[in-house]
Amino acid sequence: MYGRFTVPRMHLARIGALIFALNGVSPLPLSAQDEPPVNRVIAQLRQGRPAIGTFTRTASPDLDFAVIDTQYGEFDIEAVRQALLGMRSGDGAPAVTPIVRIPYDAREAPHAVVKQLLDVGVFGVMFPDIETKAQAMRAISSMRFAQVAGASDAEPAGLRGLGSGSAPGYWGLSEDEYRARADVWPLDPSGKLFAMLQIESLAGIEHLDEILDVPGIGAIFLGPTDLARSADADGPNAPRVEALVQEVLAACLARHVPCGYPIVAPTREAAERETARRLREGFTVLAVMTTGR
Repeated sequence: MYGRFTVPRMHLARIGALIFALNGVSPLPLSAQDEPPVNRVIAQLRQGRPAIGTFTRTASPDLDFAVIDTQYGEFDIEAVRQALLGMRSGDGAPAVTPIVRIPYDAREAPHAVVKQLLDVGVFGVMFPDIETKAQAMRAISSMRFAQVAGASDAEPAGLRGLGSGSAPGYWGLSEDEYRARADVWPLDPSGKLFAMLQIESLAGIEHLDEILDVPGIGAIFLGPTDLARSADADGPNAPRVEALVQEVLAACLARHVPCGYPIVAPTREAAERETARRLREGFTVLAVMTTGR
């Protein structure tokens, strides 16, 4: 389902156009069966297309996704709310998919922070430095409402609680419509919530097979800089780190789980080359950033 990509000229043109604007690639037309609100990451992956975005709080509709990073510093839910409002297109749901990376300190017990984020309308959550199956289970559980007893997708059990805050209004749905869609994809094929679990350490790689057993993972996302520290390697581009990156990618491809990678390049041209390379390798969720012109 999510195999290695060839990169036709169409993709290269799209990549170049949006990297020129220092963001990802333009979203492709969506299938007629997609109902609003649209989670662009899920829509792209369902169509066999890569989802490409960046880390930002000021998003363009040309992005598939925008990661609002709250990993560092004091967690400020009001700042997240304001960023979400800035991503809306008029009174409708956001054209870009907002995903929030939660604070590192919340990774062991993420449900309180994740509930706040989902209740203001976030479409996805990125969980830093997942190293165990238990952490992965808690991550997915934190994004789910309690399921009906005996349901085939009842596990991981939901921890979100009953309320949904202002999220239905942000999504442009009624409460019942929101609850019908507010579950993790692909565990719920019609779900609109996307969970990205970061692998950033040797411990995470050691337990990767167990982590991938957890239902509801939307994507595994590499953290090469932290992985380099964990492996005592000379930076994220070291051969040792690249070998570990390829090991994670191979495991994800074998298990049909999308795999993501952050691309940081000094120029547009370098970003284009690296993006094309990672797409050919089989990465399907890319966060593209340029550090210069």
